[in-house]
Amino acid sequence: FPVVVFGDNFLSWFSVHCPVLEVLIMPSLRDEMEKKIMEILPPDAKFSRVDFEGPNVIIYVMNPRYLMEHSEYIKTLAKELKKYIIIRGDPKVRIREVDKLKKVITDMVTKSVGSNVIDDIVVDEPTGEVYIYLKRPVRERGKLEKDILAETGWKPWIIPTALEMGKDLPRSDIDIVKQIQLSTAKERLDFLKKLGMRIHREPIYRDARVTVTGLGAQMEVGRSAILVRTRESSILLDCGVKPSSSGDEAPLIDDLDLDNLDAVVITHAHMDHIGFVPYLFKYGYKGPVYMTEPTKYLMEVLLTDYIEQAESEGRVPPYSRQDLATALYHVITLDYADHPTDISPDTKLMLYDAGHEVGSAVVHLHIGNGLYNIIYTGDMKYGPTRLLNPAHNRFKRAELLIMESTYGGKEDVQPPRQESEQRLVELVRHAVEHEGKVLIPVFSTGRAQEVLLVLNEAINNKQLPKVPIYVDGMVLETLNVHLMFPDYLNRTLREMIYDGINPFLSEYVKPIERARDPEKRKEQIMEILQGPPAVILAPHGMLNGGPIMDYFVHAAEDERNMLIFVSYQAENTVGRRIQQGERKLTVRYYSDRVTLDIKMKVESIPGFSGHSDRRQLINYVRNMEPKPHKIMLVHGEPAKIMNLALTLELQLKIPTVFMSNGESIRLV
Repeated sequence: FPVVVFGDNFLSWFSVHCPVLEVLIMPSLRDEMEKKIMEILPPDAKFSRVDFEGPNVIIYVMNPRYLMEHSEYIKTLAKELKKYIIIRGDPKVRIREVDKLKKVITDMVTKSVGSNVIDDIVVDEPTGEVYIYLKRPVRERGKLEKDILAETGWKPWIIPTALEMGKDLPRSDIDIVKQIQLSTAKERLDFLKKLGMRIHREPIYRDARVTVTGLGAQMEVGRSAILVRTRESSILLDCGVKPSSSGDEAPLIDDLDLDNLDAVVITHAHMDHIGFVPYLFKYGYKGPVYMTEPTKYLMEVLLTDYIEQAESEGRVPPYSRQDLATALYHVITLDYADHPTDISPDTKLMLYDAGHEVGSAVVHLHIGNGLYNIIYTGDMKYGPTRLLNPAHNRFKRAELLIMESTYGGKEDVQPPRQESEQRLVELVRHAVEHEGKVLIPVFSTGRAQEVLLVLNEAINNKQLPKVPIYVDGMVLETLNVHLMFPDYLNRTLREMIYDGINPFLSEYVKPIERARDPEKRKEQIMEILQGPPAVILAPHGMLNGGPIMDYFVHAAEDERNMLIFVSYQAENTVGRRIQQGERKLTVRYYSDRVTLDIKMKVESIPGFSGHSDRRQLINYVRNMEPKPHKIMLVHGEPAKIMNLALTLELQLKIPTVFMSNGESIRLV
């Protein structure tokens, strides 16, 4: 038979392009892996078989209790196999009756963390996994998962919903993600097995070549999209849109070969990094999208709102709800970890905390067997905040650092966070004392939650009167995600949430359930604006549409009111135009155009940004271990990028480059 003559590489190539040969290839791949596993695991574990699902190696055992009690063997397996390992009980040893399984799990959860904590239990028969939705986060999550696997043979995933901590918070994002998971269980398993065949094979090409192509966010802020290619793989880092007053701009993906795209890696859930992901699936992409668990839920919230917002304004969105559901179905979530995950035959991926928003990640790509390492920061904050830890900058190897430079200009030095918080309190107090309303346009994640923490504390400390704080739009959905995943927050907030305290809500915070009927919505808005002094937090952070416009168009011409920017305002957005002094302008409001004579006070407080300022960017590189051989600057305005590049070369003696959209640079 010809394939025997050509050898393993020939088979590897055909495994991708001719799936019919899977039966020929998989036995040899499994045999090699099984041999290594049997050398490591003692007979007491009763190893059964091995399988491949996406980036994961699934190991089935007849005695899961033994492995849960001797977890050092799992660590050894991961180290020796250099793969991400998931342990499951063999089907023969699992509890077969679903009702009995749910009762055993309920009893174990009750004994461990208390009664009436379970919101739902979803059994995934095809995979042998069970999803346990709890009403609040629990510290014992890892241990409880091990105990359940040992007792039932099913691989459990505990998902906290935080429903006990925010009864006024919506839960549609949780229900939608769960429904997609339920309705596509068998199809997703098939997808993961085919993906496993594509990933876990020997590379075909032996010659080294690595290139980086900028498809967006080159010499601009917005529509982040970077293509990394080797002879073996094609990986897209982020896929966002660029907000502007004339409509969102897409990345340059028209010539992207979706059939040969191995993976999409998303750093975080802001529109300029995820806004065009469903578009890839609309036009034929069938591969995986890697991100953290919080980013998956935030993606559903933000992109659903993006579609609804476009429809409400009479525009045709670039993709449908079904395209979004398809994208979510292909999401594979990863934790921050020190162990790499295979995403193609020659590339491994690791995610680290980026400090920008909950679940935001610094991407580390290991290409080849020590050939080349790329660190991509996405958006990052190299400094502690009320929400998050500073961005991670310790790596094993780093040939190229691709770093954002939003605040890379020589004037971009932000004040200390404490000073910014005090300034916010002073401005709010001034507006309230003059019977005004304070409008704070915010991005749904990050700034909104930080502002809530500051205002609640100021009221409790009597620095502010007991003024109502109205929270509108996606801020409520995303707030729920913060409560679901406390391990992604800083230690202070994490411990408060585990102790059952919701640090974001208080008696002063008034969630607004957005009325769908335009007339009722207008009544909601006018009731707030005609009432006593208040603070209003709502998206969009750059005044480019969103719920904030409902307030802005009615409040802008009252000189008692105040508009406070706490986020970056991109070029050609309404927020940037106002920030630069424009006071008479026409804005899009639903399907109409409204001309405004802005008389409200306008203030900007830069210190709340989730981006690193110039000093932090330089210090990120200065303190980075190991030092990168080369730096590539992205996600910044041209003057800021060029100025920062010159500074990095002069001060740190590291070659620093940048490129235009559509341009490629060969690294190896």
